[in-house]
Amino acid sequence: MLQLKVRGRINLIGVVAALGLITLLCISLFHLSSVMHRDIERSTRQAVEAARSVVVHYHDEEVAGRMTRAEAQRAALGTLKTMRYDGTEYFWVNDLHPTMLMHPTKPEMNGTDLNNYRDATGRTHFVEMAQIVKTKGAGFLSYHWSKPGQKEAQPKLSYVAGFAPWGWVIGSGVFIDRINGAIFDAALYLSALALAVMLLVAFCAYRIGRSISLPVEAVAGRMRSLAAGDTASAIPGRDRHDEVGEMAQALETFRDTAIVAAEREAEQQRVVEVVGGGLAALAKGHLDARIGDSLTGSFRKLGSDFDSAMGALNDAMRAVVASTGGIRDGASDISSASDDLSRRTEQQAASLEETAAALDEITATVRSTATGAAQANVTMAATRGDAEEGVRIVRQAVEAMGGIKRASDEIADIISVIDGIAFQTNLLALNAGVEAARAGDAGKGFAVVASEVRALAQRSANAASDVKSRILASGNQVEIGVDLVGETGEALERIVGRIAEIAGLVATIAKGADEQSSGLQQVNIAVSEMDSVTQQNAAMVEESTAAARGLADQAAALAQHVDRFQLSAEARRTLPFRAAA
Repeated sequence: MLQLKVRGRINLIGVVAALGLITLLCISLFHLSSVMHRDIERSTRQAVEAARSVVVHYHDEEVAGRMTRAEAQRAALGTLKTMRYDGTEYFWVNDLHPTMLMHPTKPEMNGTDLNNYRDATGRTHFVEMAQIVKTKGAGFLSYHWSKPGQKEAQPKLSYVAGFAPWGWVIGSGVFIDRINGAIFDAALYLSALALAVMLLVAFCAYRIGRSISLPVEAVAGRMRSLAAGDTASAIPGRDRHDEVGEMAQALETFRDTAIVAAEREAEQQRVVEVVGGGLAALAKGHLDARIGDSLTGSFRKLGSDFDSAMGALNDAMRAVVASTGGIRDGASDISSASDDLSRRTEQQAASLEETAAALDEITATVRSTATGAAQANVTMAATRGDAEEGVRIVRQAVEAMGGIKRASDEIADIISVIDGIAFQTNLLALNAGVEAARAGDAGKGFAVVASEVRALAQRSANAASDVKSRILASGNQVEIGVDLVGETGEALERIVGRIAEIAGLVATIAKGADEQSSGLQQVNIAVSEMDSVTQQNAAMVEESTAAARGLADQAAALAQHVDRFQLSAEARRTLPFRAAA
């Protein structure tokens, strides 16, 4: 879309509006169809309910005893046969079998079995209607049916409602083409209205697009010609009061600026030629070249600055020529002094190198001592940790032995309880034996059981007593073990204390050795740095010597280069040695 011109973008607005109208038309027709279907369904349902109310009325007459069922049904069918709504729509009645009871437009169907009656598509719609009434009581059904006086079947939407006391199905329907015709008429009307709106939008978009694009294209064409160098042609649209007029006024400003720029470019070209001539003379070595009054206007100062620069350069070259001889002599003296300094620096560097080697050996020895002390400190720390772990394990063993002793005491208490229970059981068995003896022959069997229970209780008491004596002996041994383990823990704690003292001494030795190693390392580093600095000084002295020799050579070359410059007559008079050089 960004590649479209202004007219195309305005026309695109019309296209978008047309698409919006078409979309709105489709949505409106869809909504209208939905609304009309709902209205038709509601009106059909209300009509069938009204017909059903007529049947209810005659049923009430039957219930009241004023009419028999046959009379009430004939009267109801006669009334429904003559009822119409919306001009031609009618009602029919069949039962749940289904059998047609009354059809106002096709009386030949009255009394006909409808189980095998099918519409144009083969549907047994009367059977489906009866099924709807049986399952739901009422509902809609779509099928095909021929209009009165026509043979071709048309789609039809019917509503059926049941009347349970008589087993009737009351129905009525509306042909779908009636809804489609109304929708088609509405579609024609809305389409005509949308077409009129689209034509109006297209016409407005075309006129607005031309009113904007033509002036813009004219201004754009003038911009292109101005870019090509046409500054004489007039600017179109300057008398407009809209954005195009503002563009034309801005373009006129650009044109005036271009004219001024062209004039300045011509003047700058002449200045370039004049200054270029002076610089060409300078490139040839003519330091006496001058611009003078060749430049005018705002560029006059450029000419005077050029002449001043040439004069200053002439004076500088004169000073350079005068200083060249002094530079040669000074460079020679510097070279001699640098040679002496280089020899002395090399001797000092050799001495520092020997000192650094001796310090390296001392530092290695002290570092080895510090490493051994550090390893001894680590070993002592590990030994101390193992001893502390042994103390912790002994403490846990003491706690475990205490737990065993408490458990033994609890088991002894439980055994005492079991012994008491066995004693009570023995007494109960004895009492039971006495009671069985009193009972005579009838209690002999119970006496035998009581005797066995008493013997069992006696054995339980003996076993409990034996277990209790063993547990008490085990508790005594546990107490002895707890005391021994406690003494072992105290001994280990004393060992840990001694190990801690030894570890402190070893750590002090390691720290001292490490500090000595660090100090010697710093001294060694300082000596190495002095050796490095001395060697650097020696290198710098050699570089200075080479630089002094090079300076002398460059001074001679400078004198040769300066000779090609043509100084002013006054400058040449102040240099009596120039001719000799």
